[in-house]
Amino acid sequence: MIFLPAIALVMAFAAFTNASAWTAKFAMESAALFAHNPVFGAGPSPTSMQSANMPQASQTIHYDNKFFKNLKANLVMLLLCTMREMPAHAGQAYRAFMYNTLGPNTTQQTEGTVGTGISLTVNFVNYVMGQWADYVNFSDFVMDTTIDPALENVEREMAYRFAESIQALVRAQFDYLRTLDSKTGTYDATTTPYYFTKSQLEQNVASLGIQNVLPIQDRKYHGVIHNAFIGDLYIDSTNNSIVDIMKHTDDGLRRLEELADGDECDVINLFGARWMTSTQVTQSPNWQGSGQTALYTYLAGEDAVVAVKMDRPDRTKLGDGNWKNIQLWRGNYDKPSAFDSAGVIKAGTSYNWIGAFGPPPDTTSRARVWAAVPQTT
Repeated sequence: MIFLPAIALVMAFAAFTNASAWTAKFAMESAALFAHNPVFGAGPSPTSMQSANMPQASQTIHYDNKFFKNLKANLVMLLLCTMREMPAHAGQAYRAFMYNTLGPNTTQQTEGTVGTGISLTVNFVNYVMGQWADYVNFSDFVMDTTIDPALENVEREMAYRFAESIQALVRAQFDYLRTLDSKTGTYDATTTPYYFTKSQLEQNVASLGIQNVLPIQDRKYHGVIHNAFIGDLYIDSTNNSIVDIMKHTDDGLRRLEELADGDECDVINLFGARWMTSTQVTQSPNWQGSGQTALYTYLAGEDAVVAVKMDRPDRTKLGDGNWKNIQLWRGNYDKPSAFDSAGVIKAGTSYNWIGAFGPPPDTTSRARVWAAVPQTT
């Protein structure tokens, strides 16, 4: 009996000690939880390791080797030309011929009389061949360190450069026709505000028909029109405009959609012509003294301009003038040479083309080229 109070005291002290330990544990956990919650808007404590401590992360850049496409125009002027081929080893000029047209004979034949034979005359024109070439070379150092397929990428840019050159050369020949035959530019916009109109499309197509100029194919002439003029036609809702005429039929509405969208080459069929859009047309600054810039529109019939290419199977293939279809040379220089004994030039790409452009042997223009000022900019 004498030991009972001592035992009770020990048990009471133990219970008090456990409660204190549990209270302390609870207090520590609460403090830790409280530390992770915002206190007076201060937010959580920052981490000790940040960007300034880790330059291997903060100063490292990931370079995307899939380059974005740059902006390129539709280059379609070659599709207005008649293509002829000249064999190699046949000189430096290509001569083309054309019979002059015979007039009618309204005189009756005298019975039993042989009469006089007819003499015909022949016109000809020479197309003097020229050469266009460019190349890009790559050092072995850059080829072994670049992150993109540089050779293939640059080949595409070179193809576009060549196609742009062909576009400009063909365009110059069509512009020359305005000097050769005044009918070529008869329907220039010469009255203020010098805008492009539906009537110009209709009149120029009809003008070629009046001159007996044949369509290029599928009973259609081929034309190149600036994208701004497509916008002008589409926003013109005046009486008898294209929009006003076409909106009244289902077929017309479909053609309006075609006018707005077009296909890959922006081909639009209007008034007996197949129109292709391109921003690469001739510009005429200060048109009619207005201070505004006029743009040319091109319409071609059969044989309006002739493009002669020399047959060289191992060289650049021009095709239809679309830069995506042009075949350039591209390759590696596998072995050192006398010019590059150390082999520091590793690869390259180039184009090399021989050809000529010009009108047929005729003084009558088979094209129409007219200027107007765009509203859409």
